[in-house]
Amino acid sequence: MSLETTTPSIVNPYASFLDTVEKPARYIGGEHFLMQKDWSKVVAKVALGFPDVYEIGMSHLGYKILYEEINREESLLAERVFAPWMDMEKILREKNLPLVTLENFKPLKDFDVVGFSLQYEMSYTNILTMLDLGEIPLFTKDRKETDPFVICGGPCATHPEPLAPFMDFVVVGDGEKLFVRLAHFIGEARAQGYKRHDILLELAKWDGIYVPQFYDTEIDEKTELEVVVGAKPEYASLGVPDKVKRFFLASLKDYPFPTKSPIPHMTAIFDRFSVELARGCTEGCRFCQAGMIYRPVRERNPKQVIEIVMDGLKNGGFDEASLTCLSTADYSAVTPLVLELLDRLAEDKSVLGISSLRAYGLDERILDKMAKVKNSSLTFAPEGGSQRIRDVINKNITEEDLLKTAGNIFARGWNKMKLYFMIGLPTETDEDVIAIMETAYKSKLEGRKVGVREPNITVSVSSFVPKPHTPFQWASMITLEEIERKQNLLFDLSKRYKLNFRRHYSKISYLEGVVSRGDRRVADIIYNAWKKGARFDGWDEGFKFDLWVECLEESGINVANMLGTIRMDGKLPWDHIDVGLEPKFLVNEWKRALADRSSPPCGKPNKEHLHYPNLEALEQAHDVEKKKLVCFNCGIKCDLKGMVDERREYLTAMKAFKNEPYVKPEKIKHHLPDIREKRNQEIGHTYRINFSKIGSISFISHLDLQKIMMRIFKRATLKVYYSEGFNPRPLLAFGPALSLGISSLSEFFDVRTPEAWNEDEILKLLQDNSEKGILFNSIRKIEKKDPSIQDAVTEFTYFLPVRNADKIQAVIDTLSNSDTVKIQSFSKKDQSYSEKDIKPYIKSLKKHQLDLEVKLINTIHEVSPCSGMEGVEIKTLVSQGASIRTHELISLFKDYGLEVEKPIKTQVAML
Repeated sequence: MSLETTTPSIVNPYASFLDTVEKPARYIGGEHFLMQKDWSKVVAKVALGFPDVYEIGMSHLGYKILYEEINREESLLAERVFAPWMDMEKILREKNLPLVTLENFKPLKDFDVVGFSLQYEMSYTNILTMLDLGEIPLFTKDRKETDPFVICGGPCATHPEPLAPFMDFVVVGDGEKLFVRLAHFIGEARAQGYKRHDILLELAKWDGIYVPQFYDTEIDEKTELEVVVGAKPEYASLGVPDKVKRFFLASLKDYPFPTKSPIPHMTAIFDRFSVELARGCTEGCRFCQAGMIYRPVRERNPKQVIEIVMDGLKNGGFDEASLTCLSTADYSAVTPLVLELLDRLAEDKSVLGISSLRAYGLDERILDKMAKVKNSSLTFAPEGGSQRIRDVINKNITEEDLLKTAGNIFARGWNKMKLYFMIGLPTETDEDVIAIMETAYKSKLEGRKVGVREPNITVSVSSFVPKPHTPFQWASMITLEEIERKQNLLFDLSKRYKLNFRRHYSKISYLEGVVSRGDRRVADIIYNAWKKGARFDGWDEGFKFDLWVECLEESGINVANMLGTIRMDGKLPWDHIDVGLEPKFLVNEWKRALADRSSPPCGKPNKEHLHYPNLEALEQAHDVEKKKLVCFNCGIKCDLKGMVDERREYLTAMKAFKNEPYVKPEKIKHHLPDIREKRNQEIGHTYRINFSKIGSISFISHLDLQKIMMRIFKRATLKVYYSEGFNPRPLLAFGPALSLGISSLSEFFDVRTPEAWNEDEILKLLQDNSEKGILFNSIRKIEKKDPSIQDAVTEFTYFLPVRNADKIQAVIDTLSNSDTVKIQSFSKKDQSYSEKDIKPYIKSLKKHQLDLEVKLINTIHEVSPCSGMEGVEIKTLVSQGASIRTHELISLFKDYGLEVEKPIKTQVAML
């Protein structure tokens, strides 16, 4: 049969060894909504790099926004690439293979721009790994005309000096509009023959673009840090500014949030559809870099947010949504938005991810509705244990707020609560540290007061790291010994109060402090650590503290100086990056912190006006806001009146004004999906679905396959029954799991539905909403008397392609005539090998040639190496779920001298 396809085949260069690495689904691509463009039809090609593993990068909202914004332009192309885990890196180096993107499997060196999202300082060595594996010189000075422009953006790009020697330029601020513009410019300039240097020179004149090589540095005598003193004279005369201004979007209205981003095949860190509710924050927490650099607050329209959420859930097949911003409860229309959203989600059999609402002051109506939908833990971040330290960090939360919140949630049926704190804050004493556990214990007592027998309180504590562009940028970081002493103090108290305690790895925090406050000299430390094997430094599995200590000592840099208190009259390594804040504002806030004085939130009235107000209250607030709206002259010229008018507009559109008093329900009855299985009772209709799973998608786990199937059902708007309990699961039952990387032409699962199906119509509906590599073959109704899917399986048929086909028949004859066929079987439980006779499981053996249907090949756009080859067809018996494993088949035939390729399951026989 011909192997011609209707669309070009794209071969994953890693396919032959993906089954040997941890979590191969990280590297297969092919996701639903993946954007795959023709390289010959675009002006510029951008690789969006995320310097961490796939499941973390695929959860990042900014990454998704850029991916869609760039690909929306017909003349631009964006593809994704993530840091390979350490086992994959080792194999790529052994096989001399490059790191490639997930869309067209192109090496990074082939792109015009390779951009990295800087979310965390401890991911910097991963950037060097990705560049090196992408065959791009690490240092900008070594790059040639044809090499990509290596750039970075994100929150850490506001203090970029530790990466300056590796970056051609840095994007400072909101990236949506700027990134598209610069990609167009680079592509068009290269097409016209512009030199690399000339392109960088033009970009350096733009707001939001920092080109490190065009700037001079020196050691500041007061701080002893290497600082940028301005543009080099020859570039300053050509228009390169001494300071780089942040680029920001005045409004999010013109940049709709993506609802069709690639859906991860494997479970991501945040496995739900998330929407950016707002950007910026008014609270003014002095430790929070994001709250400073993302000013002013820009909110999305609540009506648009609801439509985005509902579209995103349907398109992706998710069953959970979340709202994200720096302070969810401070979104102006949070109450009417969440109330309406909860109602809409209930109709859709979906839930709102309550763990994302890390906020206080939520209206009781919200808590009531949430309690009906899902009983889980809620997360709150007091940050400081005592009121004094909360005033120091400007966390506008009192102990009364916290305890009232604890009482409210425990009274509504929750039995778990998570609290986030920090240690090592400026002016902190042991009394402040002890207050962390005392405050958590008081929250536990509140739960007991309202009837929770043993409230489950988890206290998670991280170490304070002073961040640039915050009032605490001059503060010292406590020593490793002091971090560990305070952690031990908290551990002892957690045992006394019977609280769960989680601590952040102190040595990672220490190094994060060095890099976040580091100057350009730190680049050599990062490079040397990477050369010696530093990888995934934010992960316990990867972090090598001794290696970093060695590199720090070799550098000769005074690390204590970087982590100690910095003189306020000196220069800082990030002073040349203008994020819009006035230096006086940061100085004044630092002084207020040292005096234990808090500052009220800026740009808004009392919180009581923000949560489900009546119109009269809002009008009264508006009359006095002109005088009472707080502005600290931080440097960001906010339109306070415009913010008030917008707040009014949103609340009015949401019909938020109600004058009737709220009546708390006497008792909350927890809601369960109304389509669910009654225990010991057969209801509805059960169908057995046959499908093929072939190509790259064979590398996803059995659990992830079940999740993907449920998403397909949801996209197809097909109703199924759910199990009982507070975490109801769809009633899908799958046949025996298949080994990773093994394609199958025949797999089965059962599903119970409330409605009778027209099998042909449902089959088409499922295929229309399916994933690449999953083909639905048939549907049949099964009756109560039919055995379960696990009990119904009687035999499997496999085809093993063989390269030395002339030896096949001799091996088949030998095996067929043998009384026993023994192999070495490995037990994961015992981590040992034992001899096993598989002869009783072999039903038949024959020489065979497999020709895959053209339809199948065209659907997955991958040509299987099995197709058109001669090989062995083996039928294996299944007894009580046990049979011969695929890796045992491969090992068996290799032992007999056959050069076998990966098998494919061709048939499943069932009762």
